[in-house]
Amino acid sequence: MSLRIIDLIDMPELRTRLLSGGGGTGRLVHWAHVCELPDPTEWLGEGDLLMTTGIGIPADPAAQRRYVEAMAQAGLCGMMIGEDMQAPGDLQALQDKAEELGFPVLMTHYGVPFASVTRAVIDARRNEEFERGKAIARLHVSARIAIEGIELEALLRRLEEDVQARLTLWDPQTQQPWLPRGRELPETLRDALRQPRPDLSHSQPVVRRYPSDEGEVLGISVPSRRKCVLLVHRRGRDVLDYSLLNHLSEVLGIALERLHVENERAIRLGSELLEDLLNQRLTRQQAGKRLAPFGIALDSAHLAVARCGGLSLPDLAALFERANTPVLLCPKGEELWLLLLPDSAPAVQGILAADMGLSDQIGYFERLPEAQREARLAAAHADPARPAVFYAQIADKLPWLPQTLDEARETFRRVLGSLAEHDEESRASLLYTLKIFLEQNRSWQATANKLHIHKTSLTYRIRRIEALTGRSLGNTGDVVALWLALQAAEILGLPQITGRKR
Repeated sequence: MSLRIIDLIDMPELRTRLLSGGGGTGRLVHWAHVCELPDPTEWLGEGDLLMTTGIGIPADPAAQRRYVEAMAQAGLCGMMIGEDMQAPGDLQALQDKAEELGFPVLMTHYGVPFASVTRAVIDARRNEEFERGKAIARLHVSARIAIEGIELEALLRRLEEDVQARLTLWDPQTQQPWLPRGRELPETLRDALRQPRPDLSHSQPVVRRYPSDEGEVLGISVPSRRKCVLLVHRRGRDVLDYSLLNHLSEVLGIALERLHVENERAIRLGSELLEDLLNQRLTRQQAGKRLAPFGIALDSAHLAVARCGGLSLPDLAALFERANTPVLLCPKGEELWLLLLPDSAPAVQGILAADMGLSDQIGYFERLPEAQREARLAAAHADPARPAVFYAQIADKLPWLPQTLDEARETFRRVLGSLAEHDEESRASLLYTLKIFLEQNRSWQATANKLHIHKTSLTYRIRRIEALTGRSLGNTGDVVALWLALQAAEILGLPQITGRKR
């Protein structure tokens, strides 16, 4: 393992004691080199330990302070002075400045050759390389296991043992730790991770360093289709370097790619299954058998519909890739149908960021059509203040609305059936025009703007609607009837009221 200043002090054969700068004894020693020049920084750099008989140490107190300050600024890990050799008799200024800077100054017994110190550093680096080689070998085994399909969190735990460091996957999209689940990060580290950063380029380092109360944390991007950052919480003495970090990142990249492919496949299979359920293509036994692998049972599940049209299956796979939530998703035009458990509704709604209506518990297979009506009715009453609405929350509050699919069909047929037939034959969109007109509180200008038509064209359409339905949009009773019929169309999910042609 890497050698630190304190390790040199603790080696009895080196007979070395700390003279000053005790705050820096945890520094790593990359190399130890003898230099007697007045400015050792011309030859030594970051992580190097200066060994000197004292020839180059100035006698002047101010010069001693500058001497130490220059080495600290150059990144040297410390200096070692041979005792009873050629150093000035008064080193107080040097010691005071070293203590102020936390720069370790060591005193080594006259009888200990500096070559012994160099040899100790070499042996430590040889052991470090040996440990690093073993860590890489363990990572190769973990990479093979990742390809074979180990669960991602279990792989992360295994990698922690491989490199003897604490590993956390950070999701930049949610600004939260992803895996291992339940792991908390210090608030100072969270704040640093949330700071906006430019995209990585060839001119920027792949590995970033973050300060933390628990020690230095390294962050490295993991190659995957959705951004992910691996946080490596170092445990003091370790064999982690940039090369090993990149090995870690590549292993996790393999696992994330496999997870992405599996997730896309699961979303696709779930969509096919939900479409079969909605269209009643399965028997009760077939439905139960195909639902089992998804961890969902019809008796406790809810049907839901969300207003987030336009999402494709790959889009949904990306959204739900990191969600630990059993759910089936099926896009149908402007609607997204879902089959989910009640406890997961808030999480699913948060992922979709869309209004959502949920049925009562399905209970039994034959109730699926009724559950569709309940979901649509609940969705009609979702809004930003209450984005996820269960049918039970509104069932008793709106008794004037149709309570079954048959009632909805009959209400729509009696009031708007002639209008629907006209739209079907002429490829017009009078139903959609009526819907927008009522939503805009019968404002002519607002409706025309919404439909992107001239007010004169809107006047013609409204007169045509009144003629076909036999109802006046200036009469309160007729307006109520037309609005109820439109709500029935919403429950039935008729495409004409969305402005789409079938």
